[in-house]
Amino acid sequence: MPRIYTSLPMRTRMALLFLVLSARLLEAQWQVIEPGGQTICADGSAYKFFVYPGDAGKLLVEFEGGGACWDAATCATSIYSRRVASDPLAAGQGGLLVGIYDRANPENPFRDWTHLYVPYCTGDLHWGNRDTTYTAASGPFTVHHRGAVNAAAALSWAYENVPAPRQVFVAGCSAGGYGSILWSAHVMAHYSGASAVQLADSAAGVVPPGFFATPLSNWNAGAAWPSFIPALSLDRLDTSRLTMADFYTGVAGYYPLSAFSQFNRLADSTQVFFYILTKGALVTPEEWSAQMQASVAQVRSTSPNFFGYTAPGTEHCVINSPAVYTTEVGGVRLVDWIRTLAETRSPGSIP
Repeated sequence: MPRIYTSLPMRTRMALLFLVLSARLLEAQWQVIEPGGQTICADGSAYKFFVYPGDAGKLLVEFEGGGACWDAATCATSIYSRRVASDPLAAGQGGLLVGIYDRANPENPFRDWTHLYVPYCTGDLHWGNRDTTYTAASGPFTVHHRGAVNAAAALSWAYENVPAPRQVFVAGCSAGGYGSILWSAHVMAHYSGASAVQLADSAAGVVPPGFFATPLSNWNAGAAWPSFIPALSLDRLDTSRLTMADFYTGVAGYYPLSAFSQFNRLADSTQVFFYILTKGALVTPEEWSAQMQASVAQVRSTSPNFFGYTAPGTEHCVINSPAVYTTEVGGVRLVDWIRTLAETRSPGSIP
């Protein structure tokens, strides 16, 4: 076959190559998988997840964002996603055609990876395993906080269909960023021989002291909690004092050969909004920013395998937008930083 191919005129060879590449593009599309079982969205609608086939040696696990709720007041509002988008190309902010989903862009670090997209529709940061009934002024209502059940179903597919990747990258923006840090602990345990990286985009977890106790209880987050990590064992952990920095320090310390990271903007308007909501009082973007930077600095001081990239601006989430290619701080483009993170697990922190 190689001799026959090379004997063809250049124009004919290029035409054949175009046909082969076109066929591969048509064959490789987002696949919709409906796991059934105990999976469900907050409003009782069916859950599904999406897979884009690629190199079986490179697995990108991405957790979708979409708000959160943790009590009657917040769960009665529309600040969180209640169902999965019907069209995979419409899932996520800005669709799945830009940012890291743009497989036609040669600068995309993940353009040839197998991409497992884990949708979010439960208000629990992908952490929950409880159907909780809240009581609002209009009466009682139930929210299916089964984010952990849904995530586990998606990961079960990956474990069966991508059994031995060389590289694993666990990511997510906003609420998906919190899903990425919790589930990275489980993913890294399963793929223990892989080069593993975690990235939370716009998910610094700045909340007032004691905040996590209520949502962890209402969501029954303990069912998916990585208690096999001694520093995060629920038998010894005081959840009323838990911070996101504690979470990162615990997971990063348990997996010293893996890399953990965050991207944040200095005045992220969505993160500021949720800080106001959790605190129950007005705060300035500067106050939130100081707390965010202190949290990142705390993890960096205790975890040499943790890296941060902080950029100016108020925008929320970057991996699902064209800005992932244009954002630059200190002469380092974000896309290059992410590529180095994926390939070497040691990109340094910016700034």
